[in-house]
Amino acid sequence: MPTRSTPAITVVAAIIRGKDGRICLSKRPDNKHQGGRWEFPGGKVEQGEALSAALARELEEELGMAGATSSPFMTIAHQYDDLHVTLHFRDVRVWQGEPEGREGQRVQWFLPGELADLRFPAANQPVVNAIQLPEQLVVAPEDITLHELLAGIDRLNGEQQGLYLRQWSDHAEVAAVVAQCQQRGVKVWLRAVDTQSVATAKALGVFAVHFPGRALAQLDERPAFDGITSAAVHDQAARDRAGNLGLDMALVSPVLPTPTHPGKPALGWPQAELLMKGAPLACYALGGVAPGDLINARDHGAVGVAGIRAFWP
Repeated sequence: MPTRSTPAITVVAAIIRGKDGRICLSKRPDNKHQGGRWEFPGGKVEQGEALSAALARELEEELGMAGATSSPFMTIAHQYDDLHVTLHFRDVRVWQGEPEGREGQRVQWFLPGELADLRFPAANQPVVNAIQLPEQLVVAPEDITLHELLAGIDRLNGEQQGLYLRQWSDHAEVAAVVAQCQQRGVKVWLRAVDTQSVATAKALGVFAVHFPGRALAQLDERPAFDGITSAAVHDQAARDRAGNLGLDMALVSPVLPTPTHPGKPALGWPQAELLMKGAPLACYALGGVAPGDLINARDHGAVGVAGIRAFWP
């Protein structure tokens, strides 16, 4: 919903993924809103038009891509000074024809890691961060030995899975654990509760830090960390705080009841969607979900799913 009395539009945009992993972007004409910046191709959704149909139409008109099929990736609501935009980003992996700028716009392929150095419209920044993230975040179990943890890391798929070393973040051998993850190409999240734990994460060169609820409540500014910053979100207040601080990601939980917390009320998918969809954060659904819930989670606004037992190899 618009938060100011400015015009509002609904836009659908494509994350066009080539077989080599590169992302196709186009550059906005200088005379348009947010002109001169790179963007994910797409356009306005017409009244009564399905998102998938709108995106297929826009990609054919703009880039000459025929028969593009898509699936949900992320939805962002953003308030510019002069415009409120709701952007529905969708994954596109199948189409016919080579993308080219039919309206004179520049079109170029980029590696995912190159996107951080490009200028995008402000509303696009959360999805730029999200593209760097794995679709699954595995939370390391607490009740295993160090040997079992290291053996499990060897079985993780670094292209699809990241690892949150929640209770292991303060372990005496955490540096060795992180080193093995990095050797295996597995992105690591460490728990952050204060400036010292953030400094440790920086020194170890991990991909992300995650702030539990109490630590998030004590933050008064975005931490000085160059990687991804994440926070635990259980309600609207926490989501708003994480967004206002400029954090990148949220673990939204508990979506469904879990055996480890049998008496704790779950959000349910409808309430979880209210926290995830439109947020300026890349959200993961956590609690009672499994890897097979990814499509459903993305339908409800998440970019990925997270958990312990259903994800641990």
